[in-house]
Amino acid sequence: MPYSTNPMTENYTPTEELPQHLEHRPVYALPYEHFDGIYIGDTDTQYISIGLAQYDSDHVSIKAMRHTGRKWTRLAEELPLHRLVDMTLFLAKVLFDTRNGNVDIPAGTFLNQDSNISVTQENRSYGEMASYHAFLSAHLQLLKQRFSVLADLLDELRESGKI
Repeated sequence: MPYSTNPMTENYTPTEELPQHLEHRPVYALPYEHFDGIYIGDTDTQYISIGLAQYDSDHVSIKAMRHTGRKWTRLAEELPLHRLVDMTLFLAKVLFDTRNGNVDIPAGTFLNQDSNISVTQENRSYGEMASYHAFLSAHLQLLKQRFSVLADLLDELRESGKI
């Protein structure tokens, strides 16, 4: 599972290795258990993954990759609110701030994240990467528009003192 942190600060080693046997095929995976808001220290979400969707390998999805302590689970429909925000932050970095297959996440992006993290693209087949890039190419304008609306709404809420 390609990621790194500053070895002089925190080591966010995941408890479980990133699963490669599930239908969802990670392209970028953030080890998340150390940052899971109110569930830090007692979470079943090991990773946040952006990759090829389990429902259609020609689509890209985001997934909270959960482990029960015994096995990986597909149950991921209901999310705690903070986790949805964290997934959105990770998605924005992957979509709009990836450089040469690396996503650099500055310290403080996630709760309890005291050092920078660099997430490196997973090893996927040529066909999987072609599907990933084709989907993003076809839908990037829509995603940019949705993030723009979100940014405008957040700016408006901040200006009015609501956040």
